[in-house]
Amino acid sequence: MEVGPCRLKWPRIAELRGNECDMKAIKVLVWTLALLVISLYVSGHGYIIAGMQETYFRGWKNSNIDDIEFRDLRTISAAENPSPWIHKPIWNADFSAEDAAWHEEYMSAAFLVVQADTLRFERYWQGFDEHTVSNSFSACKSIVAMVVGLAVQEGLVDVEDEIGEYIPRLAGANGKGLTVEEVLQMRTHISFGEDYNNPFGFMAKAYYRDNMQALLEQYEVPDEHGSEWRYQGGNTMLLGELVTNLGLGTLSDWVERGLWQPMGAQDDAFWGLDAPDEAGGIERCFAMYYATARDFARFGKLLNHSGDWNGTQLLDSNFVAAMVQPIPARTEACGAAHYGYQIWLGETEDGLAFSCMEGLRGQFIVSVPALDLVVVRTGFNKDKRKKDDLPSCVYRMIQMGRGLLTQG
Repeated sequence: MEVGPCRLKWPRIAELRGNECDMKAIKVLVWTLALLVISLYVSGHGYIIAGMQETYFRGWKNSNIDDIEFRDLRTISAAENPSPWIHKPIWNADFSAEDAAWHEEYMSAAFLVVQADTLRFERYWQGFDEHTVSNSFSACKSIVAMVVGLAVQEGLVDVEDEIGEYIPRLAGANGKGLTVEEVLQMRTHISFGEDYNNPFGFMAKAYYRDNMQALLEQYEVPDEHGSEWRYQGGNTMLLGELVTNLGLGTLSDWVERGLWQPMGAQDDAFWGLDAPDEAGGIERCFAMYYATARDFARFGKLLNHSGDWNGTQLLDSNFVAAMVQPIPARTEACGAAHYGYQIWLGETEDGLAFSCMEGLRGQFIVSVPALDLVVVRTGFNKDKRKKDDLPSCVYRMIQMGRGLLTQG
């Protein structure tokens, strides 16, 4: 019985020692994290911290569609006289159980079906509604191509010209003969890289760090180009630089006056910048175009009608035809039949051609001209399987849209 008090003391000592060890471990962890943060900033990789705040600290591995709160933004103002879609919903139309499960699994935010200028079906999830904007991700690459088309029809740009005609740092020998069309078609062979999981890679830097122009200027045009298709956001950034160098406003200005307002957009859109607007920030034009699903659908209608909007030719029809023409149809140098000018191309199983503005998380603006059909889907994730070089779910979106129309 005498040993009892001694036995009672030993756990108390161990507990104290354990607490001391815990405190030491916490101090070591804090200092380690502090040194890591300092080293990232000193080495020029401080943007990784911002990236972690936007992703891992919110439970995501990559950026997502609701990250607008972290952005410096430039506003693309809605039309003074908006043109709402004619709204004739298909009575009692709904998804099959299988399709409903797909939307739930991949966390869809919006799904719209527009045919012949009429909004026939509309569904929202995740707290989104018709006025909620979301990140386009790479779907806006097609918008950048359209802006180049605006410059072409104004006689300011020729796609057959060398890119150095518009970007002085790539003039002459530095441009190696690279043409504007090769940039539009992702045939530059410039080694930007497109790894979304490498925090030290080009895309992470382009998405999260400031001074995007300085990043872009680190990359040179190789001697060999044109023969291979390589999907890279850096090519879109070159197009953004081209447009900016024309000296007629920002990329957002071009979209607002040439497309957004003439199409009667109902809500403001926003483009993410690499610095505050008042400091002259540049659009991160490979992504970060924030708009509503209803207004995204306007781009699909414009493509379906060869650049015509309700009788007004906003984009030259010849440029639109070239934009949605498979690369092999324009050059024998490259066989990438699934791509045009910053836009994905395919055919349905019954042979109907379609184009698709597509973004990382399953942002789809699909145009099927033969059916005068536009299908828009936004969401937090997508099925990553491929079919004919495109995400397989693009075909599924078309099938869903057509299936819903048959219920009317």
